[in-house]
Amino acid sequence: MFDRFKQKAEQGLAITKWKADQLVRINKVQGEISKLKSEVTNAHDQIAHAVLDMRQRGEALPPEVEAACANVDALQAQIAEHEAQLAAINAEQAPGAQPTPAAAPVPTPVAAPAAMKTCPSCHNSVPFAAGFCPNCGFKFAPAEPEKTTVTCPNCAFEVPAGSAFCPNCGTRVIG
Repeated sequence: MFDRFKQKAEQGLAITKWKADQLVRINKVQGEISKLKSEVTNAHDQIAHAVLDMRQRGEALPPEVEAACANVDALQAQIAEHEAQLAAINAEQAPGAQPTPAAAPVPTPVAAPAAMKTCPSCHNSVPFAAGFCPNCGFKFAPAEPEKTTVTCPNCAFEVPAGSAFCPNCGTRVIG
């Protein structure tokens, strides 16, 4: 009886360690996705600058706009690869774990419809994420990035925002 209890406890510990490792890997991939999305935003700013300069001069699209667009395409392809990697990690089963009944799939974050803001200079409606007004070129103040992690007060591990406990040391976190 004790051996069976010990075996169950060891299996539970192995699953807990596996889930903690899975959470760390998910956090890492989500960080990579956030970094790539930030690069996409920077590329969009480059496109906006180039297009506005072209428009003000009455010229056709310059090569730097085409290069920035190609950069956005490449970054978005990397994001799709990382999101597929994240889906694969989420679908993994812990070693020795009993298969769980089919649960609702973990939703992959999708972009919400673009919120709009009003340009204070020309009153044109502009996508919320825009750095510049496409009508008059007004430069908006950069938006604060959404916080996706908090730092564990005990071990300084980066914990996904909204977690109650640190997966590295088990300390309760507020975030």
